[in-house]
Amino acid sequence: MVIWLRRIAAAPLLLLALICVIGAVRIFAHDLPDQTFGSGIFAAVLGVGLGVGAYFLLRSDLLVLRVLTFAQLRDWAYANPLGQAAALYGVAAIIMVASPEYQLAPAFLAMCVFSLVSCWTAASKQRWWQHAALAVLGFCVLLLGLAGTSEALTPRGFGEGAMVFLLPMEGFPILLVVSGIVRLVRGARQQ
Repeated sequence: MVIWLRRIAAAPLLLLALICVIGAVRIFAHDLPDQTFGSGIFAAVLGVGLGVGAYFLLRSDLLVLRVLTFAQLRDWAYANPLGQAAALYGVAAIIMVASPEYQLAPAFLAMCVFSLVSCWTAASKQRWWQHAALAVLGFCVLLLGLAGTSEALTPRGFGEGAMVFLLPMEGFPILLVVSGIVRLVRGARQQ
């Protein structure tokens, strides 16, 4: 239980560290004209501090990563909502960097795919509540990570085009409830 609390506490720290680092890079690149060089240094130091805090929370997990095989890592990316979010973020970010003028499409597809896959995964697991909570956390981290990446690539980010994210934002809770109902019915049939 303590391990999960440490992981959950580290997720917002990592997200804030990512946001601070992106902000510092934008300040140093003069994309934010109202900010000074000192603001960039402050954002960079804060990002590093948040990253160090997340490292100490995840230190035992990071040691385990050294002995993980590729098959175990692949299984984690398929079966865990946080692994699914990380894999989808990686693919979407690579495509967004390759074609920044079309960055909305890969981000939208990543959010839709995550909404479907994470709910399907939660419905197939024995502990639905645990996977549903991880799916909600993964959804929030993926959405904020994609928005931060978009903002880092172009000065105005997604802009009004971000309204397409209303589809996964409204569909994800419905799919999650449906997956819970499916899990409940499946559990009743097994008993």
